[in-house]
Amino acid sequence: TWLALRSGPASVSSLASSSSSSSPPSLLRLLRSLPPHASFSSLNELTSYAAVVVGPTAELATVRSLQVVGLSGRHAMVVTVLSNGSVEHETIELASDVSDTQLAAAAQHLQRHIIGRSLSEIDAVPGSGDADLDALMEVVKEATRSSREGETVYVGGASSMAQAFDAVDVVRQVLNTLEQQFVVVTLVRDVLDRGLSVAIGNEHGVEPLSTCSVVVSPVQVDGEHLGTIGVLGPTRMNYPQALAAVEVVSDRLGKRLAEG
Repeated sequence: TWLALRSGPASVSSLASSSSSSSPPSLLRLLRSLPPHASFSSLNELTSYAAVVVGPTAELATVRSLQVVGLSGRHAMVVTVLSNGSVEHETIELASDVSDTQLAAAAQHLQRHIIGRSLSEIDAVPGSGDADLDALMEVVKEATRSSREGETVYVGGASSMAQAFDAVDVVRQVLNTLEQQFVVVTLVRDVLDRGLSVAIGNEHGVEPLSTCSVVVSPVQVDGEHLGTIGVLGPTRMNYPQALAAVEVVSDRLGKRLAEG
């Protein structure tokens, strides 16, 4: 079952049983034939709706790589690659000049203790016994703090939404709302928490987007929820097509992440 909707004048309760059969077979074949990295952009292109991807907080993802790259004597960049596919980078300023050898030593010590673990565990990494190196690692740890807060949101194809509405003020309101990361995250999380795949109009509870519907699907790897993908479009959207596209793309992204 793809859909769970509350009854109401705007609901399309018959979609649960008809979505698979009414979705164009050519759409499914085309989506499945696309390379994984093209799936997100294809979601927007094939549905003509805004594509939304919400990743989990970096704190929940595990670390695959951590590097400290020197930019100048007193500046460096901390680059962290996470299991959710995101790459976090923060520039750090140091109290004194630090050599590339020292930066590499700090990165190697942190990697030995944090690779394969949650980024939230980096504060528990033990010291090296070298006061200068430990001081450098504290700066690196602090730099990762901002990466651990909040959820990453990507919205693609928002401009294509302009063609879906006749009123300019509605278009402006929708686009302005999509620029607010907190609103988008709250919307997607609330829809999933209520066990829904689709929320139509006011069903999602975000008044500025009352003229829109959202179709979402979780991205999972080995049973772990790594994020959410969906589309947002007008309430008159082609629901069977949107449901088919979102489910196939979320499946492909899950498989891609599982492959590493």
